[in-house]
Amino acid sequence: MRTIFAAAILSVVASQASAGQVWLTMDQVRPYELQKPAGQIIVGNPAIADVTVQDKERVFLFGKAPGMTNIYIFDDEGQFVDNLLIRVRATTQDMLVMHRGAERTTYTCTTNCEPTMTVGDDTQTFTELNQQVSTKVQQALQATPQ
Repeated sequence: MRTIFAAAILSVVASQASAGQVWLTMDQVRPYELQKPAGQIIVGNPAIADVTVQDKERVFLFGKAPGMTNIYIFDDEGQFVDNLLIRVRATTQDMLVMHRGAERTTYTCTTNCEPTMTVGDDTQTFTELNQQVSTKVQQALQATPQ
């Protein structure tokens, strides 16, 4: 009797823990239809992927950085609905990766090649791009009429 009960519990837990797998491309969004209406969505690592809720049955999944994370979905009563395994791949089309020894810099090359912040690049590139973005934000704030 205990063996049957334990096997039943394990099969329920295993089915809940097994995740559907979704592949995303970095910096792109993909619609996803939920199995049941969602009440709560939890993203394992929001630095890799994120979710925008359209309604209780449709969400948009956004790939932020290459890697793997998961998303747990619960209904309004807090009951488990789904566990999605999210794999995000980097776009390689129109990208150039420069290696200088151990340092790496990534460029997006559409019309012109421009440095782009990518996880794994050297910190100098991040610092330079962050300074450029901060300067642009300050310029925009100063130009905005009060």
